[in-house]
Amino acid sequence: PVPNQQRCHPPVYSPPRMERVDCIVVGAGVIGLAVARRLAMAGVETLLLEREATPGVHASSRNSEVIHAGIYYAPGSLKARACVAGRDMLYRYCAERGIAHRRIGKLLVAAHPDEIPVLMRYLDIARANGVDDLRVLQREEWRELEPEVEAVAAILSPSTGIVDSHALMTSLLGDLEHAGGTLVCNSPVSGGAISRDARVLDVGGADPVRIGCR
Repeated sequence: PVPNQQRCHPPVYSPPRMERVDCIVVGAGVIGLAVARRLAMAGVETLLLEREATPGVHASSRNSEVIHAGIYYAPGSLKARACVAGRDMLYRYCAERGIAHRRIGKLLVAAHPDEIPVLMRYLDIARANGVDDLRVLQREEWRELEPEVEAVAAILSPSTGIVDSHALMTSLLGDLEHAGGTLVCNSPVSGGAISRDARVLDVGGADPVRIGCR
């Protein structure tokens, strides 16, 4: 050995501390915010984890911001039922909270005669899903709405709309925090384990932690 050489010791491993809460929601997009809000408002201690510095920076802020009427989904499916019920709830919520939105409607058109059966099939699917406000338009009616549209048939969906997704997420977050829930950003979930007795997540970031939840 070289004289006076200091011996190198491996770093002492310090396991992340363990925190515990009732419920953890991973991902603060619009769905995570809505789920965490509902849990917190029901009196459940809720922690919402987001890997980015701010919520909703991925799909929730990079979409068409359309409120879908529920026209295309398979009748009886969860997606169809959730879309129709959620559409009505979203319109009510936006109106109550002053969130920018508009029920602008949408035209479904057949550009060629051979597309008319497909258009009528959408009408049947929509009605089976409980979308009962679709209306088959005459040529003069759809040309009045959209003069540049060339079509052989058209259906109007009055319940289709648009919403300011950023204002929606801000409102959901306000509800969550008002109900006692907590959003923690810069907290990526790197792993975890689920057993019969425990659910534990490994959360990274500047101050890694293990979090157990009920």
